[in-house]
Amino acid sequence: MRGTRLCSIFTGHHNLDYRCAIILGLNASGFCLFCGVRIDLSELSRAPPSGYLKPRRSEHGAENLMRVCLAQINTTPGDFAGNFDRIEAGIRAAQSGGCDVVVFPELAIPGYLSQDLMYHARYLQENQRILADVMRLSGLSGFEDLCIVVGYIERNEGPGKPFYNAAAVIQAGRQTFNHRKNLLPFYDVFDEQRYFEAGTALTIFPLKGQTVGIAICEDLWNDKGEAGYPVRNNPLAQYRAAGVEVLLSLNSSPFVHDKLAQRHAAIAENLGDMTLVYVNQWGGQDELVFDGQSFVVQRQLMLYQSQEVKVDEFAVVDCAALSSAAKPSPPQPAVKGQRAQVDLYDLLVLSVRDYVHKSGFEQLVLASSGGIDSALVAQIACDAVGPKQVHAVRMPSVWSSSGAGRDAIALHAALGCWDYEVPIAHLELVASLNQQFSTQTDPENLVTQVLAADRYSTVADQNIQARLRDVYVMHFSNAFGAMPLSTGNKTESACGYYTHFDMNFSFAPLKDLYKWQVFALATAGGRIPAEIIVKPPSAELAPDQTDEASLLPYAILDPLVQAYIEDYVNEFDAFKTWVEHAAVDGRRISMDLTRLRGWLQARGSSARYQSLIKLIAGMEYKRRQTCPGPKVSKVAFGMGRRIPIVKKFH
Repeated sequence: MRGTRLCSIFTGHHNLDYRCAIILGLNASGFCLFCGVRIDLSELSRAPPSGYLKPRRSEHGAENLMRVCLAQINTTPGDFAGNFDRIEAGIRAAQSGGCDVVVFPELAIPGYLSQDLMYHARYLQENQRILADVMRLSGLSGFEDLCIVVGYIERNEGPGKPFYNAAAVIQAGRQTFNHRKNLLPFYDVFDEQRYFEAGTALTIFPLKGQTVGIAICEDLWNDKGEAGYPVRNNPLAQYRAAGVEVLLSLNSSPFVHDKLAQRHAAIAENLGDMTLVYVNQWGGQDELVFDGQSFVVQRQLMLYQSQEVKVDEFAVVDCAALSSAAKPSPPQPAVKGQRAQVDLYDLLVLSVRDYVHKSGFEQLVLASSGGIDSALVAQIACDAVGPKQVHAVRMPSVWSSSGAGRDAIALHAALGCWDYEVPIAHLELVASLNQQFSTQTDPENLVTQVLAADRYSTVADQNIQARLRDVYVMHFSNAFGAMPLSTGNKTESACGYYTHFDMNFSFAPLKDLYKWQVFALATAGGRIPAEIIVKPPSAELAPDQTDEASLLPYAILDPLVQAYIEDYVNEFDAFKTWVEHAAVDGRRISMDLTRLRGWLQARGSSARYQSLIKLIAGMEYKRRQTCPGPKVSKVAFGMGRRIPIVKKFH
């Protein structure tokens, strides 16, 4: 281990939340295995929190038992030293817990989403060096009997793409088996075929009297030719046919709403009698947020499922041999015992925390208007880095209501963050600018022609307020060293309802949230003043301006945007059908379904629908220049949605 830093990361400074004492382990004298600090063993009598399993021996006896450690860790691309620290912690935890095998996430050594960094020779050298370090650790006294399964980049010495997405099986100081990922995703945010050559073989080996196989993420999900893969290329079915009893799956699977339920449904249908040990990473990485939720399923029964997204977790689970495990009565049920997916709000907090800290920042700054979007971003920021590291700047203009200022002040007081006021005097600036631009008298000059035809756009006078706010926030960021957060949401981003470059800060926590989700999260927290939640949303760039008057009611606009962006619905009748299907499926798509249905039947709605679709399509140039934010939906603006800027189709 490198120093004692791991104690604060993994054990919460020895607050004995059961994870340190049981899952990470104490030695017989009550000393922390990581730093040697003495722990009061009397505190272990309290009950463990929900979701953590105390390792226990099976009633079937050790000869029929495989003890598995699920090393759910948070890695960073290129942080080889930090990634090794976490891997070493998992290995030591598994060894202290008497485990037979420890499984790490996909590409744990280099970090997932390495992308073009892989083309650097030194990147591959560091990747190989850490793999060698893991093997050396495996060869130390006391670790020889532990099987380690860890993801890494393997160089392809033959024809094809330059690398393999691989998993090393390490025992007693050497690599005994190697698995190459068979199915390489090439949809949404994934582009693995750009870098990796696909493996063509299964990896099967004996361990503790059981037949074990290795899968890497996508290898699990092609039972019926999904995602464009040929049906015949189906590692899961091949492992079933080969008689594999325990399948160890290494994953770096990012969060998408309802994805957990889809995983469980696929497993219930396709796993058969195999025991599945599914290990996923957790943490934020650029636009992706990984939800962990590692689990073990045996004969349709969920033996364990993690809900930890705040610290690395090393859960220990005993898996009996299939010959000894209880068999369910036919017909086989769906997977039972699973928990609900990790809370969306927690993942937004996680994405901000990791983006900030992994980028080397500690402080955050945002423009706080007294509106619901900036209020929710402020709350997320405070939960991510602590309120004393959050700087909320109020920037009222002549059009700002007094209520907005009071609401923002009340919010900042409730959250405990820093409050600043920097008034904006934009009218004088607009007058000065226009005076300078109107000095031309040539009739061929653009300014002369526009003024003569009375075509001057007063929207420019409104937008300069937002641009000044950007300038002030960026000045704070540059001068004092705080990362600036944007406050826009997905619905408004879709419609371009923000001033150009108004989302050009460092990170946008709400970038993939529809407005109804913003309201739901803001209401659920209980810390945002009710006055902010109930008042009509407004940019306050003009007198009596409201967002819904400028666009459509959000009860209508949210589902319109979702259908177009996530399901590529761009015809009015198809949209009506989509709404009804969503209602039948029980999916929430609107804050007021009755109002939405009424609008769909109203005169003129079809033409208004088409005008909004055209507007959304035309705003690609603005969206392309926005900052990243966490992807939580099926299709988000960003790396997974590839639409040309210049086009004649909507």
